[in-house]
Amino acid sequence: MPDNGKCKVYAAVSGKGGAGKSTVVCGLGTALAARGLRTLLIDADEGLRCLDLMLGVSDRLLFDMSDVLDGRCTPDEAVLEVSGVSGLYLLGAPFKHGAVGSRIDELIELLRNDYDCIIIDSTAGVGEGFRSAVNAADAAIAVVGCDPVSIRDARNVCGLLDSVGMKSRRMIINRFDYRAVRSSLAPQIDRMIDDTALRLVGIVPHDSTLVTCAVKGEPVMKGRAARSFARIAARLTGRNVRLPKLKRI
Repeated sequence: MPDNGKCKVYAAVSGKGGAGKSTVVCGLGTALAARGLRTLLIDADEGLRCLDLMLGVSDRLLFDMSDVLDGRCTPDEAVLEVSGVSGLYLLGAPFKHGAVGSRIDELIELLRNDYDCIIIDSTAGVGEGFRSAVNAADAAIAVVGCDPVSIRDARNVCGLLDSVGMKSRRMIINRFDYRAVRSSLAPQIDRMIDDTALRLVGIVPHDSTLVTCAVKGEPVMKGRAARSFARIAARLTGRNVRLPKLKRI
């Protein structure tokens, strides 16, 4: 987080679906809020929203970001605080695809002064949703799985971030399995960094707790993955937190 106290806006991106980007967004947002930062998650996946279900607020979600942009409600009416996590908020995506399009930057300007941190959960892939989220952000976080397709797509994402002038970008390796690395069924971390050309900010282990929480609609606050999110949140806020030994992640 910048020392001048200004809100930091991250675009969470991935080159393909299935990398676990939305799960990472929920976990990281929870960890940032736990550090006392007023944190807003924006579900930018128009037509396919999911953060409201994952965070257990779907029954309270009456308005979405298109309603704010089109003047049908105020930001305060559309933004929901996540139960059980003080300082964590969600702004949902519209069910109608194309209702927001490239206007995410307008939304950020409306909301930036009310939060310490905003994470945009962009659409998977590298289409208009990707570009809109990245153009509205101060930094990009690429969520990358430990499989060849995800790694190759992450390298393509890196090139696209270059093309739009996004210099601040980090990588979170998701669903890491130490046993798979030891048995050569998954690549070494150094190899992933080299292959993607992205700077590593953290590693999230394969943890069944994430699936359980997503199904129940509960934020991830305990378990190995939660501890990893806490370390990543600390690094993003300027703390020097060493990476644990891989077998202990």
